[in-house]
Amino acid sequence: MVRRRRVIALAAVFAFAIAASTAAFAQQSGAKPNTQKRSKQEQAEIEQLVKLIDGVMAGQPAPSDIQITLTPFFLKSQEQRTFVPFQLSVTGAPAADAAMFVRVVNPALQPDPKTKRVEHPWEDIHLLTAAQVAAANGRLNRVFMAAPGTYDVYIAMKERLPEKAAKGAVAKAGVLKTQLVVPDYWNGELTTSSILVTDKVNALTAMPNAEEARERPFVFGAQELIPASDMIFLKSEQLATFFQVYNAALDPAGKPNLTLEYNFHRKEGGAEKFFNKTAPQNVNASMLPPTFDPAKFPVPGGIEVPLSTFPEGDYRLEIKVIDKVSGKTVTRDVNFTVKAS
Repeated sequence: MVRRRRVIALAAVFAFAIAASTAAFAQQSGAKPNTQKRSKQEQAEIEQLVKLIDGVMAGQPAPSDIQITLTPFFLKSQEQRTFVPFQLSVTGAPAADAAMFVRVVNPALQPDPKTKRVEHPWEDIHLLTAAQVAAANGRLNRVFMAAPGTYDVYIAMKERLPEKAAKGAVAKAGVLKTQLVVPDYWNGELTTSSILVTDKVNALTAMPNAEEARERPFVFGAQELIPASDMIFLKSEQLATFFQVYNAALDPAGKPNLTLEYNFHRKEGGAEKFFNKTAPQNVNASMLPPTFDPAKFPVPGGIEVPLSTFPEGDYRLEIKVIDKVSGKTVTRDVNFTVKAS
């Protein structure tokens, strides 16, 4: 399904705002689940969700009234854990209040010999009103943080029945189990964050508080990036990408010296043909601010390209990061489709 996209023109300073605020936002979102005081009914809802996930982990079939898919994004934080904002696509969401539980499991972690319990890297609960569920329109953004490694991620969503629900009423529910490999951004190798393709960018008048940050993990500085819901674009729209470069080598002045290339290839008859490219972006001491500290801030990258000159069809954007100091190169791909309407 094609949705209309509105992308706000962004100045170069915005790119640095993305880079500068990622770590701070990761810390704001917290590393522990929301532990605010709950009512008896809310606590009962949480226990039911935990029981659902425990059952699926034990091999029981997952309820499927609600279907959930997860799209993760990976960014480096200033602590030794990766910041993982993610987008959920939900089908069959209840037209009522709902509860959602997120659990990140390290399969290699052994139970504590005394308590026989496993301390999971991340657990979080989200209680949603019917209005919030409706406004999400099948898409929810959330976040977790984890050290590099392979994890099983469980997400349970359940309809919240009213206290005086009819006898025998059954709540809609669903459990997603998926495996994610969280990259290691601290091994010194040239790499990038996930490539974030946006539907739109919202300018904020106020920063979200700690509770709101759990629900809006794509806020960077005074901007909120809304990930694209699909990779199908109209000719009247733009392709807007944002990412960060990590572990670039430093020149004698202590600054990175990178060239970022953006090459578009059109797919035709099972093959690819070069279509066009943008002017390379050079990132070096001459264009970085004097206060730029590579130990604190990653190098930002990204482009906004109008698609009016792109014929309808399928494309691959090749993003190439060339480190002129180390001689290393890393490449990322973005596959997308252009339609007339």
